[in-house]
Amino acid sequence: MNLSLDIGATNIRIALVDKTKIKNKIKTPTPLIKKEILEKIIHLISQYKNYHSICISIAGFEYQGKIQGTLNMDFNNVPLKSMLKNKFSKKIYIQNDARSAALAELIYGNGKSLNNFVLLTLGTGIGGAIIINKKLYLGNGTAGEVGSMFIEKNKIFEHLASGLASVNIANQIGLKNISVYDIESLAKKGNKKALEVYSKIGENLGIGLVNLSYALAPEVFIIGGGFSKVNFIYPQTIKTFKEKYTILPTPKIIKAKFGDDAGLIGASLLPKYKCHST
Repeated sequence: MNLSLDIGATNIRIALVDKTKIKNKIKTPTPLIKKEILEKIIHLISQYKNYHSICISIAGFEYQGKIQGTLNMDFNNVPLKSMLKNKFSKKIYIQNDARSAALAELIYGNGKSLNNFVLLTLGTGIGGAIIINKKLYLGNGTAGEVGSMFIEKNKIFEHLASGLASVNIANQIGLKNISVYDIESLAKKGNKKALEVYSKIGENLGIGLVNLSYALAPEVFIIGGGFSKVNFIYPQTIKTFKEKYTILPTPKIIKAKFGDDAGLIGASLLPKYKCHST
């Protein structure tokens, strides 16, 4: 039994995890300030006992002992591993959240029968992970950071096809002071502007998948993350993808098996798969 944390820009989740079994899960909003995020993490961990290792999935990367690349969260340059090891005297494992989710899908989920796939996590931003020959491809350490691809002039992928992007697009077309959940609620009622938001999101997501297909030609794209549950985005995603990707075979687009628990399940696998341990 490992203690898993999934640290995202919107929420922090923590639970005891054994394979796909999750016990005593807590979900809490992520504070806005670095110091408060760290205090929250320590407070959450302190509530648990009787576990082997602390396994962390985070919306960023670890480089030279510090967290980097937290584009939507104030948590760069934090020596998280050493701080937690000193505090709790446990082995600490840290991995990017999308990679953790990809491990969960590879070992227990919809990637179990696949050799090659790309996983995208759609949430506040867009995370990515690449599986090649049933192994995580790390590159120089940051491979899979697809949310930062430039796909429209000076705009990056996650600013065009994420949950936050949907709010920005909504504001641009006249839906002011609105949340991600409000947009989906309006779309369910047939609101034309809300549906237009998802059409734009879908087109942008489709273009991103086309670019990734030309570069990597995966068997499958597995789409996860909280924003992936919005079904309105997929008709235009699939339409754009089919129109612009002209090589056979065409990668399939499927949903992830695990929802919000993917990061927790995947993080618990890190000791076995030897990803950045101490």
